[in-house]
Amino acid sequence: MKLYSLLKVAGGNRIPPGVKILGLAALYGLGRRVVGVFMDPVLSCNLRCKMCFFSDPVKRAEMKGVIPPESVKVIAESVFPRALKLQIGCAAEPTLWPQDKLVELILLAKSYGVPYVSLTSNGQLLASEKVSLRALVAAGLDELTLSMHGASAEVYEELMPGARFENLVRLLNIVRAVKDEFPEFKLRINFTVNSLNVADLSADRIDALFDRTMWPDILQIRPVQKLGESEWNDFSHDLIREQYDLTIGRLALELHARGATAILPSLEELDEVTTAQSGASAVIEDFTYCYVSPHGCYKPDFDPHKETLTQYLRRKNSFRALLRAAFSPAKKQRNKISTKKLNYHVK
Repeated sequence: MKLYSLLKVAGGNRIPPGVKILGLAALYGLGRRVVGVFMDPVLSCNLRCKMCFFSDPVKRAEMKGVIPPESVKVIAESVFPRALKLQIGCAAEPTLWPQDKLVELILLAKSYGVPYVSLTSNGQLLASEKVSLRALVAAGLDELTLSMHGASAEVYEELMPGARFENLVRLLNIVRAVKDEFPEFKLRINFTVNSLNVADLSADRIDALFDRTMWPDILQIRPVQKLGESEWNDFSHDLIREQYDLTIGRLALELHARGATAILPSLEELDEVTTAQSGASAVIEDFTYCYVSPHGCYKPDFDPHKETLTQYLRRKNSFRALLRAAFSPAKKQRNKISTKKLNYHVK
């Protein structure tokens, strides 16, 4: 989860926007880690998931490129000293990058003291062990975020063309073995729910899947939304709402009883997809979200080959900008931007 989301979850609406920004300014001024680094080392995917833009031939043709090995070390030296988290894999499949390069990236992050390293993947190549999950965890990987949009073979393979349900089951067994050896390692499931797969969140399907192995440490459920062109075209939440208590609501209670975490929208928040984001949230996101891909790093005017992230933030007078934003009138903060981000409850 991005830092601005963590601040939102922790403070909710109880903390005034200006105070949140002041807190961020204080952390920055003290030289603390304040940036979440979200890296796509390779812009490609081995699946054509129907809710993803990789199912759109036009967008898929645009997604090209690999970060050169020499640039990885430069980016690490420039950015990682200020990173609170490194997430490998955002808009593409990171396990298409060779295993040795993934291991090197994780080791680099840990050598610079990055506290938390996560890998987001559809898991198919991890299941085949073309990329060894154990090798990544041994290098310092803290969490696997597994994109899983079905708990039955029929639905899983329908929504994730190119994936095999048997590979999912195999991967969950691999995760169990890795967790036995590395107990602090965490499994997060990312499940985008729609009218086809909502029934897969019922007790007879998802419980049966996880009883074969183990329950996830974190289950994150996202109602489907249109984020670009894709093969999927049903963005209604009516059926999700009708089945909420038997699916999403039930899982929240189940995970809570097991001591796990559920990150999900409440029934009232299902349709709050396009929401006006306050100026405070916009400022926090703009400051803390660092996206890295073959096409760039953080901001258009930032070149990690020429300056460190700390030098860039100083050059941009970021501390002063945060203070100005903290004391801006609330009316200006409310009318900042509109964005497609969901409000979540953490159970």
